[in-house]
Amino acid sequence: MIGMMYLVLTALLALNVSKDILNAFVIVNETVEQTNRNFGDKMVSTYEAFEKAADAEPNKVGPPYEKAKQIQGISKELSAYMVDIKNELFAVVDGTPLEEVKTRGLSLKDLSAKDNKSKVSHYFINQRKAYEMVDKFEDYKKQLVNIIDDTAFTKDDPILTSGLQTDQKYPRGNAILDWAEYNFGGSVAAAAFTLLNKTIGEIRNMEYETVNYLFKSIDAASYKFSNVEARVIPNSRMVFSGDAYEAQIIVAAYDGRQNPTVYWGAGRESVDENNLGSLQVIEGSEGVVPLRIQTNAIGDQKFAGVIKMKAPTGEDIFYPFNGSYTVTKPAAAVEAEKMNVFYAGIPNPVKIAAPVAPEKLRINWGGATATSTGGGKYDVNVPASLVGKEVSISISAEMEKGKTQNLGGTSSRVKAVPEPNVFVGGNISAGKQAKDAILANPFVSARMGADFNYQLNWQVLTYRVTFVRNGVEEAPITVNGAQFNDQVRSKIQNASSGTIVEFSDIRIKSIAGERNIGRPIVIRIR
Repeated sequence: MIGMMYLVLTALLALNVSKDILNAFVIVNETVEQTNRNFGDKMVSTYEAFEKAADAEPNKVGPPYEKAKQIQGISKELSAYMVDIKNELFAVVDGTPLEEVKTRGLSLKDLSAKDNKSKVSHYFINQRKAYEMVDKFEDYKKQLVNIIDDTAFTKDDPILTSGLQTDQKYPRGNAILDWAEYNFGGSVAAAAFTLLNKTIGEIRNMEYETVNYLFKSIDAASYKFSNVEARVIPNSRMVFSGDAYEAQIIVAAYDGRQNPTVYWGAGRESVDENNLGSLQVIEGSEGVVPLRIQTNAIGDQKFAGVIKMKAPTGEDIFYPFNGSYTVTKPAAAVEAEKMNVFYAGIPNPVKIAAPVAPEKLRINWGGATATSTGGGKYDVNVPASLVGKEVSISISAEMEKGKTQNLGGTSSRVKAVPEPNVFVGGNISAGKQAKDAILANPFVSARMGADFNYQLNWQVLTYRVTFVRNGVEEAPITVNGAQFNDQVRSKIQNASSGTIVEFSDIRIKSIAGERNIGRPIVIRIR
């Protein structure tokens, strides 16, 4: 696919398409570079596996592994040569010192003269660098043939014809071009740079396929990995009472041609081949043994056993295994974090604990709505229409194979948010008060009682202040907002002892809605 994109972009450049095509080469080049890095990681794993196999069976695997190390060496050398070509191309085209290109790791995206052709052509054609590359590729493939040293592996093997093909001819108008002229004669720097990375990918692919050819040539009866051990792969370590614990027991790097046998027992941490008579037996197929343990008892459970395999020599080899799982009742705990009451119109914090992952839970909120706040916690909002009723929350979980397990639930009463207490300042609610005490905090406030366990803030919108002097009630003063206005401050400051000040019709609001407090605050000036 990357090769096709390269050809399409090259064809578009021949049609003098805009510099957007040059930028497209940057994207393709970065994709090729990432693929090359992935191939590098893949090769590391392949050589590690080869080394482990050689350690386990040096007589059989040792000689092929030595050949693999030779292939690794010449491949690394050729790849390093191609990296040098890329760095030199960057330096030639942009005029950047070669050492700076290497030190900074400059790539195509950093190249300013992506559309330069003359310097590219001079470097690869006039200075014969492309023909030097051709010689390197051909020598590399010859070395691979010599290292493998197998009559079935020739220069015409599909592995060696999968890339680095330089002997083709390419018609262009009335001329017939060779590989070097076709790819680099008149080519822009962006295309040349991408082609070099594509070629590095072909080297790494050829290296991988050749080493894999060696790996596959090892006697099929031999173990290919040094660490051969039994593994238990459970479907789930958490099992509900009445359900079954299910798992697969395999030998890592297992041989699908064998039908292994498992001997196992419950409540054990380890067993060996000397205990076979006291264990249960399960026959496997194609290298895998399915294990099914019916559960009843609640709590942590354990088991252990051995799996019997045939070694390449024909003798029986036993590999031990063990595992554990937890059996729990199918239940969920729903905890209203404040009390077993929901208040309509405000977020009610709720915590749900269940023995399954949160994403597996399916919750019916019984007419309420909920917003997850993380960690199994939710803010539940209940409409006012449910005041005086109950909200029933039911919980289930999605289990394996589409099964749904009921985990229980709970019910909570729904109440309206109670009326808050109102004060002058922060704590004056009635009685005789000095003028200075009133004017020290010249505002009206509202807050919930101490038995209300939610954080609910109220804002004072308006209220009326009425002064009664010597039994004569004056016209009330309307105040907007919590703070006293200048008129109220002045009247309190000039009030004589015995003057009654009444704060009434106090209107407040919060997320629970607006309220009009009917009871007034009546204060007598000392």
